[in-house]
Amino acid sequence: MSATPSILYIFYIVAAVLFILGIKFLSSPRTARYGNLVAAAGMLVVFGATIPLLHEQSWNLNCTLMAIGILIGLALGALGAYSVKMTAMPQMVAAFNGLGGGSAALVAGLEFLRRAHSAEGIAPFFAVTMLFATLIGSLSFSGSIIAFLKLEGHFEKPHTF
Repeated sequence: MSATPSILYIFYIVAAVLFILGIKFLSSPRTARYGNLVAAAGMLVVFGATIPLLHEQSWNLNCTLMAIGILIGLALGALGAYSVKMTAMPQMVAAFNGLGGGSAALVAGLEFLRRAHSAEGIAPFFAVTMLFATLIGSLSFSGSIIAFLKLEGHFEKPHTF
């Protein structure tokens, strides 16, 4: 498949619609399982549309490493979904949210290092984007750790600054 920009945009719009519908279906316990499947389908669309683009742009992709990461994430998600009690679900959501924020910060940092050592350098747009991704990801990570610890009861009294 040739990853022309117009086709990619169509795939990304389809994925965005699937994500929005998935979130909508998550609003009710009766449709939440279906919402997870719809959002997962959106992620599959994004993944399937982006990989050919990266190959066309001659990125050195380690598909084995990507598959291992996906399988580890799938296993951890399934383990959490089937073994965590419903009363501990807020803690699990906080932990997973923190992992997502931390991942965003790490990806932005690695992209900064990659661009800093390339001949093209870092354009101002990318520098600002990476700064915000690192900042927001780090805040999400630290806030989620605090939320997890509060939900677990590790803070006896409120802490104010």
